[in-house]
Amino acid sequence: MPQNAVRTPALDDADQEGDVISVADACRFLGVHRNTLYRLIHEESLPAFKMSRGGRWRFRRADLRGWLEDKQGARRS
Repeated sequence: MPQNAVRTPALDDADQEGDVISVADACRFLGVHRNTLYRLIHEESLPAFKMSRGGRWRFRRADLRGWLEDKQGARRS
């Protein structure tokens, strides 16, 4: 790894369950395009929040994992 490279932890690390993640990280975690993520937010389908008024969207990793499990369970039914 280059000396000036920044290591970012894997999104599925168990010890990082409570982490708050960004839009880019949420897109990678869910495997969706940014436009899809914003559509889900605006449809109020995806659990997201802003830290401050006018701030950027943030996500709790555990909430996204639960959302995915719910969606996968609904498909199997």
